[in-house]
Amino acid sequence: MRNRRWYVGIGLVIVLIALIFCLNQDGGPPTPGEKHFKVGVFEVVRHPVLDGMADAFRETLEREFPGRVEFVTMVPEGDAAKTEQMARKFATEGYDLVFVIGTNQAQSLMKKADSLPIVLGAATDPQSAGLVDSWEQPGHNVTGTSDLSPISAQLDRLAEMLPNAKRIGIIYNPSEDNSEIIAGRFKIECQERGLTPVAATISNQNEIKQTLVSLVGKVDALYAPTDATIQSAFPLLVRTANEVEIPVFNCDEGTAKQGAIFSVGFNYDDLGRISAEMAAVILNGKKRPAEMPIRQADRFELYYNSSQIDELGLAVPETWKQEGKQVGE
Repeated sequence: MRNRRWYVGIGLVIVLIALIFCLNQDGGPPTPGEKHFKVGVFEVVRHPVLDGMADAFRETLEREFPGRVEFVTMVPEGDAAKTEQMARKFATEGYDLVFVIGTNQAQSLMKKADSLPIVLGAATDPQSAGLVDSWEQPGHNVTGTSDLSPISAQLDRLAEMLPNAKRIGIIYNPSEDNSEIIAGRFKIECQERGLTPVAATISNQNEIKQTLVSLVGKVDALYAPTDATIQSAFPLLVRTANEVEIPVFNCDEGTAKQGAIFSVGFNYDDLGRISAEMAAVILNGKKRPAEMPIRQADRFELYYNSSQIDELGLAVPETWKQEGKQVGE
């Protein structure tokens, strides 16, 4: 009996040693380099351009921390009540960082979480929106990228396409802070060039058709900025603009593919990658958002839709064939 207990005791010791060894090899506490992260993606609406930016962010961050990031995506589709509800969840459910595409979403989240790192994806003017103290020294828990539209370059290209265009329209939803900022800069830039800016505002996409009809004879071209209401209804905008023969220009490749005659702007996938690089620095503990300047993409690009240009009886400037990228059918 005594020998049997001795063998059982030895067996238990061996099993315990084996368990400890296995835990140390595979299941023990993670080393600092193996830390796992819970990262939120807070996207204002589903849209091909915004989705692509979010995908680029996730892919870049996953390469930095392979298998160690849990992503949770929430999309309020522009609904204010859902925005508040989702912001509350991001603020209280143990996230290490949230990537936010949408100024209103960032504002809501910032009010509820003053220490949670927030990385902006393409916020137009984070300083004017009250998200940061300045572009160089954000000063709070927010940093990220901006897609502040290169309006001067866009109007330069419009002059190449339509040299006689003098009355330039802009359509936007004034309830969006970003859109008000862009509209203000657009009006100033037009006036400095001797052009007449014509503003048309809408509160929802159901007003697009009526608004465009009201612009007939009043504008020579129409600028569609990075406005969530406009972007989410861009195919409708283009169809209606074609019916009333108003050329539309814009600021990203996706909308050029959908029917803008041309776009000059940043590559939003690039902005997603840059935002992810900034997020990695924060998650690695190397810097805080407060000390990381707002960044933009290093370049902006020209896209033109030759099918749409032909449909409106216009011609592609010869220089565009070397300087730009043809998109659409």
